[in-house]
Parts: sequence; structure tokens; C-alpha cells
Amino acid sequence: MDFSGNKGLTLQQVPNAARNHVIPDCTLASAELNLFEGAGSWMPCDGVAMVLEVTSTRPHADRETKRRCYAQGGISLYLLVDRDTSSLTLFTDPGRGDYRERHTVPFGKPLPLPEPFGFDLETAEFL
Repeated sequence: MDFSGNKGLTLQQVPNAARNHVIPDCTLASAELNLFEGAGSWMPCDGVAMVLEVTSTRPHADRETKRRCYAQGGISLYLLVDRDTSSLTLFTDPGRGDYRERHTVPFGKPLPLPEPFGFDLETAEFL
């Protein structure tokens, strides 16, 4: 996997959408796709495997607005590290402007990540 921090992503225009662009804390894509090399400040979501956000001063934006934006962009996996609730949530199955499935674990418990990752994310160090 390749990753990029704070990479601007553009979204399809959807009526009544909150935004048409978003900047995740971390964007991950298959190294074979080579999406980040030569990409400008903003790039489409096509090929992005997962985005990650860590809540900070505006946790509502990470929990709600950005989540819907990533689903709108068709990004299969959205991982939210929520410092306020001491938990991780993996959102999957984007459709109809939001994610249809979510799996939450408290810090300290492993979080299974589906393919293309295919491993349990250990979170004990988050405590």
C-alpha cells in the first residue's frame, strides 16, 4: 500500500451533498496503482482503498460530514480513530450517500481490516 497524508480528494457532484472535496488525514491506495506520484493538490477518489481520520477540534465533521463525503466518493473503507470515545470505527459498504455497515472496537481491542489489507489492526498502543 501507498499512503499520503492530507491529500485533497475531489468527489462527484451529488445534489444536496455537503461538499465536493475533502482532505483526509491519511489516504491509502494500492502501490500498483501509483495514484500519488505526480498527482496534484487535488485528485479523484478512484482507486483509493481506505481513508483515515483522527478526531481533533471538529469531531462532528469527522463523524458525520466527512463520513458521508467518503461514501459519496465510493471509498470502500473509512477508518475513524475517535479520541473522544477511545474507539475505532471501520465504515464499509458505501451506498446512497453513507456507509451501510460499521464495526466499532474500543482502544485496546483488535479491529479486523478486510481485503486488500486482510489483517487485524492491533490498538493496544492507543491506550
